[in-house]
Amino acid sequence: MDTSKSIPKWVMKEYYPRFRDTGIRQDWWNETNPIVAGISGGPDSIALLWLLVNLWRGKVIVAHFEHGIRGKESLDDALFVRDLASKMECPFFMERAPVPELRQKGESVEEAARRLRYAFLEKVRKENKASYVAVGHHKDDLVETVLFNIIRGTGIRGIQGIPEKRGYIIRPLIEFDRSEIIKLLNGLKMSWRVDSTNLEVDYARNKIRLHLIPLLEKEYNPRVKEHIATLSRQAVGIVSQLEAQAEKINNLLRRKPLPYTIITWDRKVLETLELPSQQLAECIRKQQRDLSLTTLSSNRTELLVKLVRESLNWRFQWEDKIEVCADKDFIAWVNWDMNVKSINTSIDLGSQPSGSLFWNGWNISWKRLNRRFQTPKFGSHQCRLLFDDKDDVFLRIISAKNARKILGQTFDFMPWWSKQGWPIFILSCKMWWVPLHGKGGERRAGSRSLDAIQIKAQYKRSERM
Repeated sequence: MDTSKSIPKWVMKEYYPRFRDTGIRQDWWNETNPIVAGISGGPDSIALLWLLVNLWRGKVIVAHFEHGIRGKESLDDALFVRDLASKMECPFFMERAPVPELRQKGESVEEAARRLRYAFLEKVRKENKASYVAVGHHKDDLVETVLFNIIRGTGIRGIQGIPEKRGYIIRPLIEFDRSEIIKLLNGLKMSWRVDSTNLEVDYARNKIRLHLIPLLEKEYNPRVKEHIATLSRQAVGIVSQLEAQAEKINNLLRRKPLPYTIITWDRKVLETLELPSQQLAECIRKQQRDLSLTTLSSNRTELLVKLVRESLNWRFQWEDKIEVCADKDFIAWVNWDMNVKSINTSIDLGSQPSGSLFWNGWNISWKRLNRRFQTPKFGSHQCRLLFDDKDDVFLRIISAKNARKILGQTFDFMPWWSKQGWPIFILSCKMWWVPLHGKGGERRAGSRSLDAIQIKAQYKRSERM
């Protein structure tokens, strides 16, 4: 903090300690890199800007997103913020975007504005090598979010409300309520802009702010906001514990991903843990967040938990081409982005002694070796198959699903969902090999082997994001 600045004593007494303590708790107070402040022009963001500039020691960058929703009123907000940034000697960045025209399918104007605004703030942060983006959410916003989530239906996660820190986003005003913010600005004789849409009762959040909370304070408990904020903090602590436990459990469950899977759980380990349904649901949610998947509803999460606990072979569509599949050994999040087809490939090694191809997500290469080998070698990613150089030699690549008829093998070690695209290599119906598992064998006795074919097969994992 720059002590040369003239700061009223009442600010140092009533605001500085909580602002500093919040900054220490959120881990930005001692930051040496700049902080980007998202400033709309409303009282919350103006208070945020003043406190950062006057009570924090670092460089503050002002970023304003002009969403084009309120016409001239929005433009006036932008000019107001620009002038204030100049007065406070802060770099100013602005972006204008016609939010209503940029909405994605199923997205409201408010959701689109939020998405585009945060994308802009993140861009400014990166371009200026800033450590954080500060936004003006305060205790009243937290309480409104908790009530909004409860009304529309939520679990303990929704009771957390607004996280005070998420990644690069920080909320330095989370310990102050709206009345304290207005008191600060009035005491400093600072003006602000009023968003007329905040007074419209057509929006659910505005109804909660303008009607429900005043009613609860008047008719039930004048300290209701304080109690809800306390409940939110307790929920944050409980959820943190649940997530830490879920991370440990998921680490025990995870196995090396099989072909076409993103994540694979060991079902036998899961059974030995005997997890209660609530904890299993938390492990599933943790996996969802780690994979950046669409959040399941409570009902669908309960259905998935029931499948995991009670059924053997099943499939559950999570989103688009992402499914959760299970057999007796594994539960896997399967990525069907690649179009797996039933392909039978035959290669004449006489005319093609070496080469490569891409087969259902596998990079496959082969090379004929003109030398004597004593025994076949079956590895996980490559093998050496022997053959009589007097025969016409054909290398066949077929899926495990189709290989049963030829080899009489069921390949039970493979999950059912992967057999359609898992290759089996067969050499002149005499020898065969399964990549990754390193399994192979001879179909029937042949003549003395003089030559060999070296095959390599590597599954190319398809990244979802």
